[in-house]
Amino acid sequence: MMIPTIINEVEEKVYSDGTHIKQYIVHAPEWDIYYDKLDGKARGDKIDHFMISESTRCGYLETLVFPCDAEGKCTKMIDVAGGRNRTADEILTSFALIMMEAGYDTI
Repeated sequence: MMIPTIINEVEEKVYSDGTHIKQYIVHAPEWDIYYDKLDGKARGDKIDHFMISESTRCGYLETLVFPCDAEGKCTKMIDVAGGRNRTADEILTSFALIMMEAGYDTI
């Protein structure tokens, strides 16, 4: 299955000023992301779990994706995906579309 499985919603908090933080953990071994990938060859440890963090606390919408373990503990704060003005759902949908274009069955 290519669409990442949401394991745990870690936090969803809406503040009095209307801003929010939403975080959850996904299991996505299909993303084929490694801590160190050089010259197109995978080196280092493969990452299978990710924390997706969507926030508007800085005055704009930004979603960052960090590697973590199955419990959601981030040992390296390396942003591996995401971006400004994109929701967490948009990040996951974009990935699913890329996988479908590459010929993978995403369902």
